[in-house]
Amino acid sequence: MKIIIADGHQLVREATVCLLRSTMPGIIVESAGTGAEAMNQYADHTPDVLVTELLLPDYSGLELCKRVRQRWSRANVVFLSSIDDVSMVKQALLLGAQGYLSKNCRPAELAMAIKKSTEGEVYLEHELATQLAVVQMGSNAFTNNMSNRLSDMTQREVEILILIARGLSSHNVAERLNISVKTVANHLSILKGKLEVSSTLELLHFAVDSGLVQYGLKGSAGTALPN
Repeated sequence: MKIIIADGHQLVREATVCLLRSTMPGIIVESAGTGAEAMNQYADHTPDVLVTELLLPDYSGLELCKRVRQRWSRANVVFLSSIDDVSMVKQALLLGAQGYLSKNCRPAELAMAIKKSTEGEVYLEHELATQLAVVQMGSNAFTNNMSNRLSDMTQREVEILILIARGLSSHNVAERLNISVKTVANHLSILKGKLEVSSTLELLHFAVDSGLVQYGLKGSAGTALPN
């Protein structure tokens, strides 16, 4: 089995490679520090599974998943991320990811997720699966109008909206996504136009109403509104 690990932190990347080699004897593991590097590695090695972090130095793991599956429709993508927000899990699954785990998962779970993905099954860390089930039970908020408005948004806009709705400032969002504060501001301006809202508070209401964030769940929207 061939696996590619995409993570912007070298220590984490190398530790994950070592972990997989020790728990899954006989596998071939390559690593990438950016989304672009992961795309090149995928083209060179055609792995059985791509394991990626959500936040990469150049573009997000969601964008990487989207690009990989557009080019290789049968690609198996598993997220191993420091972000365990159920909204991000939903976005990953909508893009065709086969698994999503937090970096607090047990090593055996990562190996299981990789194995299940090659068998055509979806694997979610137990706590994330529970949270997702709770959200799905209340999914009536996804009206046709909401769905149409969401479909007009780019992946980067969805990421920024979720982070803003969770209470992060534009500066914090810029740091998390490795983009400039001006770029965040430009995306927010475009978002307000697309969603036909005039304030950050209205953006927050949309994020909640559409189900992108959920109050009362771990990792959900915070109490502080960004400027």
